[in-house]
Amino acid sequence: MDVKTPLQSENLPAPVSHAVDCAGHKKKSKKHRIFKTIVLSTLIWVGVRHFGRARSAFNLADPVSWPIPDNVSVDHCAEWSTSVASDVVDDFPYAADASFELPVSAETLFLISRSARHRAFAAGHVNYVQSEDVSDTVKVDITARFWLDEYLDASKVCLLKRGEDESGVGIFTKWDRGRHSKEHEKLRFEVTVTFPQTSEDSPLAIKKLSTDLEIFTQIFGDVSNINFNSLFVKGSLGGVYAETLSTENAKIRTSLGAIKIQSLIAEDADVSTSMGPIEGTYNSSNVLVLHTSNGAINVDVNLFNEGEDPAKLRMHTSNGFIQGKINLESSKGPDASFDLAARTSNSRIALDVLASPLDATLALRATTSIGSVSVKLPTTYEGSFDATTSLAGLSVTFDEKAEDPAGEGRKRSIEFEGVRRNRAKGRVGWSEEGLARGTVSVRSSMAPVSLEF
Repeated sequence: MDVKTPLQSENLPAPVSHAVDCAGHKKKSKKHRIFKTIVLSTLIWVGVRHFGRARSAFNLADPVSWPIPDNVSVDHCAEWSTSVASDVVDDFPYAADASFELPVSAETLFLISRSARHRAFAAGHVNYVQSEDVSDTVKVDITARFWLDEYLDASKVCLLKRGEDESGVGIFTKWDRGRHSKEHEKLRFEVTVTFPQTSEDSPLAIKKLSTDLEIFTQIFGDVSNINFNSLFVKGSLGGVYAETLSTENAKIRTSLGAIKIQSLIAEDADVSTSMGPIEGTYNSSNVLVLHTSNGAINVDVNLFNEGEDPAKLRMHTSNGFIQGKINLESSKGPDASFDLAARTSNSRIALDVLASPLDATLALRATTSIGSVSVKLPTTYEGSFDATTSLAGLSVTFDEKAEDPAGEGRKRSIEFEGVRRNRAKGRVGWSEEGLARGTVSVRSSMAPVSLEF
């Protein structure tokens, strides 16, 4: 028979109350769960923050994500100078610099900017100047102003090549913080493009200057001693300002900004903006187009006719007035011809043709819907006229005492073909031949119309 040996008390752990053991276990389990939750939440938060920073760093280092256009190749990207405290712009406490040189002889000199995602992150202005130094290079100096180094790290400035003989500089930025951008989360660029002097007593010849910049104001200083064979200036959110620009062909475009040029001299010029005025003096020997959507056009125009076709002026806006003082010139004598057109929808038109060659052919149209139209013509104008309005007054003024511009003592005549309250048609001239020479049409729907000879 087996004998069972009783367990000795000294071999056992001290007895504890079962009830107390269960309560203690519950308290410890609850505290443990809370602790685990806090630790897990902290780890997740730290991980997300770390991942966000790591992702940002990855994006900044990833060359594929830089918004460099496919049609350019990168020669090299400059290293920013060591950032230093800025004593120029108080809004941005730090600044860094980079510089490039471009050959004057290039077929095209170009300057571009591109931003990935957050376009408002980077903006600035570009100054175009000419130095007193003789050189065969154009210098491009760039200063970036910023608050934190990570903002500077989100930018690149590079020397670019395009086509066979096109040399330029690109400003590239990428910043992806979505809606959580901070007040000082931005870069501001100051760019100076310095053209050299020539060793001869003649203007510097630049074959083509092309710019395509996003949120940059472009300012042409005293570059009157530079002749651009072709000039293409483009901006998105920034105006274009210039003292004197001389070029064969000009195309100047911006979306949200004014275009103000003290003197533009071009054979052909196409100037347009969407949300800004066009102002200044414009000289053209072929075709001049001035177009804006929500701004005024207030210009002086000198139009020269030397070619076979008429010299043309086109002015168009939708929600702004058009005011122009126009000189028409030509050495072609009776073969000179001009074609002028001004159109707006919700504002007035005031055109004053100050001078026109003797025996020249002039076609002029001025049309608006809700504004008044006032057209003044010189005594050299000869041809038909048609002035119309729907819901307002009409005025045709004729200077009977005007002297013969040919100095032959002729008397100018005016013939009305039909006069009603809202419309006046007729012809004016110094001879029978002159009565059939030009055409003037002036129209408004809901405002007064005046025509003065």
